[in-house]
Amino acid sequence: MKLEIVAHRGYAGVFPENTMEAFRRSLALRADSIELDIHHSREGIPIVIHDDTLDRTTTSTGAIRSLSVSEIQAADAGSKFKVEFSGCNVPLLEEALKLCQDCRAGLQLEIKEQINEDEARALLHLLSVYDMSKRTMIISFYKQNLDLLRRLDAEIELGFLTTDPIALEALVPLAPACLCAHYPLLLKHPELIQQARKLNVDVAVWTIRDIETARQLVELGVYRLTSDIPLHHQDLQQ
Repeated sequence: MKLEIVAHRGYAGVFPENTMEAFRRSLALRADSIELDIHHSREGIPIVIHDDTLDRTTTSTGAIRSLSVSEIQAADAGSKFKVEFSGCNVPLLEEALKLCQDCRAGLQLEIKEQINEDEARALLHLLSVYDMSKRTMIISFYKQNLDLLRRLDAEIELGFLTTDPIALEALVPLAPACLCAHYPLLLKHPELIQQARKLNVDVAVWTIRDIETARQLVELGVYRLTSDIPLHHQDLQQ
């Protein structure tokens, strides 16, 4: 099975998370896919940011849902990470989709909030416009989001995020589906990997920060690795 290395928020251990600079650099380092997070602005535009406020990662403050796109993009999303990244802004999802489209990269798109049907339809439409539907897995801790998306689209891959053991049968109706597990869960319960495969559910892990952990998971049969640091295929495959 082909190994997929996913740059978590654009390799957030070495670049300012969820910025276009991070995404471009992670692809230059040959990541197969980008993982990013979205919230919606006051106008309902999908914005690439992990938290529901600007406070932690930018020089500005305020709740994403209460701010306009122009207010959000006025924030500096790089200088809190390192001064050399000053001037990076908070991207629109469209900017990241265009980058992935042009580079033929994959995408893991995490919905960080519960969304409504209009927002779900708009998101699916945006992926279609940028020809990213077949290269995107939409992931979420909110199973309601995944149920909604599956009702609207029979083909897009969906991933359920979890830190705890779950009844894997619940993911079968979401097919094509993936168990997206916090990696310690699978190290403690490796039997979940084979159980998932028997149900035709794929398996992915987050967030790896060292090469030895990555190798251990590949040996267990996990081939979709989301990491904060650059990993390289030749270091992981026998």
